[in-house]
Amino acid sequence: MHQNSSESVLYKSLIRIFDRTINYDCMGISDLYLSIGQKRNISHFANIVRIAKSDNQISPEEVEFLAKVSKKYNISKEQFRDILKFPEKIPTIAHLDCIERIERLYDLLIMVKADHHVEQEEISMLRRIATGLAFPLNRVDMIVEHSLILNVNEIPVDMFTTEILQLLKMK
Repeated sequence: MHQNSSESVLYKSLIRIFDRTINYDCMGISDLYLSIGQKRNISHFANIVRIAKSDNQISPEEVEFLAKVSKKYNISKEQFRDILKFPEKIPTIAHLDCIERIERLYDLLIMVKADHHVEQEEISMLRRIATGLAFPLNRVDMIVEHSLILNVNEIPVDMFTTEILQLLKMK
C-alpha cells in the first residue's frame, strides 16, 4: 500500500513539473486517427519511460528529457500522463529500418545516462528494449555494452549510428 501511495505522489509531482515545462494546444479532430508514424513515436516514448522508471525513481534530469522527447515526438499531455502511469501497456514497435532503430537506441541511452547514474535495472531494461527493437539477438549484449561506453551527450547521433553499424558489420 505504501509503494502505491508513493508512486501516486511521484506521478502527481511529475505531471505538475511536466505541465509547467510543456504547453500543449488542444488536439484537433485529425489526432483521433493516429498514423503509423505517431504510433511508433508513442511506442518509443513508452520505451524511454520504461527506462526512466526501471530504477523506481525518476530524477529531475529524466523528467526534463521526457518533456523534451514528448515535444519532439508530438506526445499530447493526455498521452504523456497515460504512458507515464502505465508504459508497459504500449508495445514496442520494431518495424523500423536499421538506422531508425539505432536512433531510438541513442535516445534510450540518453535517458539511461540522464541522471549520471547507470543502474543495473536500466541496463536490463535497455537490453530488453534493444531485443524488442529487433537488433540481432547474438549482438544485443555487445551493442548495449559498447553503447554504454560511449558518451552520448558528447557525440552526435550520426557518429553513434556509425559506431553501431560497425558493430553490426553493416558498413
